[in-house]
Amino acid sequence: MQIKHEILELLKKGKNLLAFSYGSDSSALFYFLMQKNISFDLALINYKTRVNSDKEESKAKELALKFQKQIFIKTAPKFKGNFEKEARNFRYDFFHQICLENSYDHLILAHHLNDQFEWFLMQLSRGAGLVEILGMNEIEKHENYDIVRPLLSVSKNEILNFLKENKIFYFNDESNDNIKYFRNFIRQEFSNSFVEKFSKGLKRSFDYLRKDQQKIYDFKKIQNFKGILICPKEESMIAKALKIQGVVPSTKQREQMLKSDCVISGKIGIAYKNDKAFIFPYEVCEKLPKKFKEECRKAQIPKSLRAYFYNHNIEILSFKF
Repeated sequence: MQIKHEILELLKKGKNLLAFSYGSDSSALFYFLMQKNISFDLALINYKTRVNSDKEESKAKELALKFQKQIFIKTAPKFKGNFEKEARNFRYDFFHQICLENSYDHLILAHHLNDQFEWFLMQLSRGAGLVEILGMNEIEKHENYDIVRPLLSVSKNEILNFLKENKIFYFNDESNDNIKYFRNFIRQEFSNSFVEKFSKGLKRSFDYLRKDQQKIYDFKKIQNFKGILICPKEESMIAKALKIQGVVPSTKQREQMLKSDCVISGKIGIAYKNDKAFIFPYEVCEKLPKKFKEECRKAQIPKSLRAYFYNHNIEILSFKF
């Protein structure tokens, strides 16, 4: 496996948390990082959905103890709705909490080239734009930490070869064979065979697409003000800010967000003021003090944003947008 030098150098300089499942991808990344003398801790979620779920948790604890790594473990509830979506939200919320509470600089994810192409095809099938179909990046900057995907240009076959050559144990996730999940259907019907035949060209194409995206969109225009992302009132910029906040908007949500202030997926608020869009974790407050509401009105703070200001004790006069 080959991982870009600049990514390895970045990880050597910070405090790292590896999202771990004991599957093939995270196991390969675990031992690769060990070979490169990069320090990291582990975070694992037990979904209790497979025969080996508890065994994987137990073996992960043993692995962490063997290599003297801290491990954070959480058991997921039974999700009633869309399992893939709810599991993803639960997973990222857990990782986010750990990174904030323990001051991690980097959250390391084991997404690889096949995952990237699966995402590309899934978003393409839904009528997404450039920002969504290139949703995965090797380095994504968040307010308090970066998400790093060292394997994003490494194919699944390269990962399996690494595991075989180094005789590394891992668990096989049998749920990946269940095509009732859209991602698995895309993987089995389209992406795996394509990546296997055209991985070299695919890697180059994704590199070119990202460079082109950077030329088209200046994402440096997205500012962070106390957890609120502020950007020009442009569809692609708002979609990027939503992605940073952990939400990928659907076609209907894109249409909704361009009409007026709204809440996306019940968790991220969007408010507008003049030519600016404000994207923030949506919060409510039972009753805002009259004086506070009047100050917000004078400062022209959008109504849906006021509870966030109040809950986080943000000085109204500091709002200069």
